Order: sequence, then C-alpha cells, then structure tokens
Amino acid sequence: MTERRESETKTTEMPEQNKDNEQTMATGMNNGEASNDANNDSVNNSVNDSVNETAASVQAEGEPTAEPEGEVEGQAEEESVEQLKERLAQLEAELTEERAKYQQLWDQMQRMAAEFQNTRKRQEQLLQANIERATEALILKLLPVLDDFEMAFQNIPEEQQAEAEAWLAGFRQIYRKLVAILEEEGLRAIEREGEFNPELHQAISHEPSEEVESGHIIETVRTGYEHKERVLRPALVRVAQ
Repeated sequence: MTERRESETKTTEMPEQNKDNEQTMATGMNNGEASNDANNDSVNNSVNDSVNETAASVQAEGEPTAEPEGEVEGQAEEESVEQLKERLAQLEAELTEERAKYQQLWDQMQRMAAEFQNTRKRQEQLLQANIERATEALILKLLPVLDDFEMAFQNIPEEQQAEAEAWLAGFRQIYRKLVAILEEEGLRAIEREGEFNPELHQAISHEPSEEVESGHIIETVRTGYEHKERVLRPALVRVAQ
C-alpha cells in the first residue's frame, strides 16, 4: 500500500514537473524567439543604414553638384554675350571683305568706262580727222576753179563789160554760191591787204612803193585760203620794201 501511494505520488508529481518543464521550455522558446526577433531587427536596421549610406555616397559621386540658379543664369548670359560678340566680329569681317570686293569691282567698272569713253573719243576724233582731210582734199581740188573765176573777172575787156553785163552777173552769182558752200565747210580767204605775215603769205617779189608802207602787201596775185584755222594755201603777194 505504501508502495502504491508512493507510486501515485510520483505519478502525480511527474505531470506537474512536466508542466513546469513545458512552461520553462515555452518561456525559453518565447525568449529565444524574442531575442531572435530583436537580433533580426538590429541586423535589418544596420543593413538598411549601410545601404542608405552607400546609395547616398554613390549619388553624391555620380551626380554633379547642383549650382545655384543665379550662377547658372549668369553663366548662360555670359555665354550668350560671347556668342553674339563672335557673331558680330564674323559679320564685320564679312562686311569688310564684301566692301573690298565691291570697291574692286567699282574701280574696275570705272576704268572700263573711262577706257570706253577714251576709245569712243579717239574713234570720233579719228573719224572727224578723216572727214576734215577728205574735205580739205576736195577743197584743194576746187581752189583752182575759184582762181579761174577770179582771173576771168579781172581780165574782162572794158569794151565788152557793158554788153556782157547780164552774162557776167550770172557767172558772179555762180562764183558766190560756190564760195558760200566752201565757207560752210570752214574755208576762209586770207586777207589780201595789210602787213605781210610769212605764216599766211608767200612773197613773190619785194618792190619799192610810194603808196604802200614797207613790209605791207602791195598786191595779192593769188588768193590764199585757210580751213578751220589751218592754212591750206598761202597767198601769193607782192611786198613793199
């Protein structure tokens, strides 16, 4: 009986001990889990802090440092002004070059215009000279005709002048028309009287004269002519000594 009671007592104590053990194990497990959770939180926090620090460091190294807005605007304005100055200098250089080209072309055009004008004037002068030479050649051929008219009028017999007056008047009219035509072309008769001029007169004799002053023309034997102030033929004269 005593053994049975002891056995029951042991049996009764064992469940209680088991309960205590279970409670102790549960408490230990709970404490272990709590400790593990705390450790995990600490590790996670450390990792997160490390990651954040690394990300901040990478961002600080990889990205450019932000500049103040005023400095950026000032730099942009300075760059814009420098670009405008460079463009202005380039345009001024181009303008100078174009002005030089324009001046060169203008000078070339002026020279060409002057050369053209000089060429035209030379051509006109040459043409006029040719015309004058041709006119002079024709007049020289007609001068003997004038001489014949003058000679005929000077040698008309006095006894026939009255009878042939109408006929002579007709010939004088023809003579005057011929002289008028030649005068329109620039012909002019050299003075038949006055002082002897070796540039206009050719002396065929020097004679003493009581009526004419020495060195003056006594008589014009053949009329001399000028064409536009150029002597075509000097007058043949007798000069008083």
